[in-house]
Amino acid sequence: MANVAASVLGGTPEPTVVAGLYAVTPVWLPSRLHLRPHAHERATLNIVLEGDYHETVEGGALQSHGPATLIAKPAGTVHENHLGTTPVECLVVELKDEAVSVPRFVDVRVRRSARIARCGGRLRAELTRRDDVTPLAVEGLVCELLAELAPTPLGQSDARSRWLTRARDLLHDEPGPQSLSQLACRIGLHPIYVARAFRARFGCAVGDYVRCLRVERARRLLHHTRLPLAEIADQAGYSDQSHMTRDFRRAFDQSPAAYRRVVRGR
Repeated sequence: MANVAASVLGGTPEPTVVAGLYAVTPVWLPSRLHLRPHAHERATLNIVLEGDYHETVEGGALQSHGPATLIAKPAGTVHENHLGTTPVECLVVELKDEAVSVPRFVDVRVRRSARIARCGGRLRAELTRRDDVTPLAVEGLVCELLAELAPTPLGQSDARSRWLTRARDLLHDEPGPQSLSQLACRIGLHPIYVARAFRARFGCAVGDYVRCLRVERARRLLHHTRLPLAEIADQAGYSDQSHMTRDFRRAFDQSPAAYRRVVRGR
């Protein structure tokens, strides 16, 4: 995918993360920026994290977009942007053609909600973190944002069905699905439904669940074996020992070595 942020938006982008059918780029737009009428080759989502700006679409009325706003545009939508006295931080998501069928991208849609704010914040944190689970986590969060654009809520009745238990069990497999698309394919549902319903049922995103499984696997190995830390990291699914140490500190507020000393009483 082309980097739409770098080529069209005129802001300062970070490296793009490609996750399944989506490419996500964090972008900072400077104050007083005026982007003349332009269009993107692919459908895009824009999640406004900080600041606000004005936009006209296809020559229509001027609209204002502030934090917690999700703007979806079909490919080829001509729009013009004006920034005020404050810069804007946003996330730009470019969608492959296969990703625009659910929900169908036939017109511009704008949504603003606390759920979008939370999801956008988690997505920004994930892009800052950038580890081997990031593509899976990013794919899930983008699907949750896409669910906000559906004409009716997605996944509400599904949240009590047996396929969710099946999805969770697949994540426990060794090795488990490497992407949300793989997981959704295994249970025969669309990734958007899986992302929304999984969080509703289990209280976290698919990527967060995978991280919890991995750090818990490392904790058990530390508790019950005398394996070297590097080998525990490998068996728990980490790319290296330092990666395991970072995640372990986040989860348990201590290093793996310190945890092992405590549980062994020395």
